[in-house]
Amino acid sequence: MKGLIYKNYLVTRKYYFMAFMFFFIMALFMILIRLSMICGNISHDPEAVDDLTRTMWVFRYMPCAVVILGFAGYSEAFFADLNSGWARFSRTTSLSTHQIVGSYFLSEGIVLSFAYIICLLYLVIFCLSFGDKISLHYITNITSLFCFGVIIQYFNLTLAMFAQKRQTVQLISVSIALIFPWLLCAYIYPRMKELENPDTVLLEWMAQQFEPIKSYIFPVMLLFAVIFTVGGYFISVKGLERRTF
Repeated sequence: MKGLIYKNYLVTRKYYFMAFMFFFIMALFMILIRLSMICGNISHDPEAVDDLTRTMWVFRYMPCAVVILGFAGYSEAFFADLNSGWARFSRTTSLSTHQIVGSYFLSEGIVLSFAYIICLLYLVIFCLSFGDKISLHYITNITSLFCFGVIIQYFNLTLAMFAQKRQTVQLISVSIALIFPWLLCAYIYPRMKELENPDTVLLEWMAQQFEPIKSYIFPVMLLFAVIFTVGGYFISVKGLERRTF
């Protein structure tokens, strides 16, 4: 099992390194803006400081979303094994289907857990550097992002066990992903008249629209993450057993 996990790491390490670099650039960008609000050019504009302070959630969570969704959006290890012939050859070895599928799920889980730890470290560094209080609410939101990443990752991985081509998985994933912007627009559009107020800050206003459902996001994401992890594993085992090469 360790060898399989290490093999998956070697196949995907370049992509994850690039995702981490995007996170690092985004995190540095956010920290520099926050620093400028305190003692830089932005500090001389009280109105800009006030607007940015009211949208501080972007500074806390945007880099975290970049690294978690970046890591979760990549499920190419199986197709790399499929193209190299390893996926077919592994079925002739003493490895069971449960071990093969488990190695993919464990590999993705380890990577996402690493991204989650990075996000928590970023939150601690960001808050302590500027004297902000570290709230349990912040950690809960990052954990919700982590659960969302687990859902995406294991959904794509389960699809890969049935689909014959990488493009099929991408097409299905993108088609489902397009539903969320449509639902978002349908939810926000009836409230767009509130933006006519000149004092309204767009990002702050968007965050306020989700206040009624904010308390339900974490338990729902956690529940779906468990379902997609357990259910996806057993469905993937069945998919790999029935797969034709």
